[in-house]
Amino acid sequence: MAVEFAPDADATVGRISGDIDVLAAPSFALALAHLTDGGSSSRIIVDMTAVDFVGTSGLSILSEFAESARRQHITWVLAGNRAVLRPVEAIGLDAVIPTCRTVRDAFDRVGKIAHS
Repeated sequence: MAVEFAPDADATVGRISGDIDVLAAPSFALALAHLTDGGSSSRIIVDMTAVDFVGTSGLSILSEFAESARRQHITWVLAGNRAVLRPVEAIGLDAVIPTCRTVRDAFDRVGKIAHS
């Protein structure tokens, strides 16, 4: 798993790539925590469009991140491919995690959520 952070005028983007399995889970959790540390952005996009696999530990971490973001009043969107969105939808996490298929759509959605 690889992580890259890209602050943008509209949102902070955390780009995650590779597999998020039980071995990568601690690094994934730290990467998501880094996105909310310091309160530098109230809008976050988690870009997982380059992730090949998400295991149950990764899904659990996404669920915990969603709750943490809600408590901190952070607007965020998950951009993912089929390997990410299918398991998110299968277990019902899409009810608490706003999702998009592209980063461009995620920027649009995070802006709309923030202004609603």
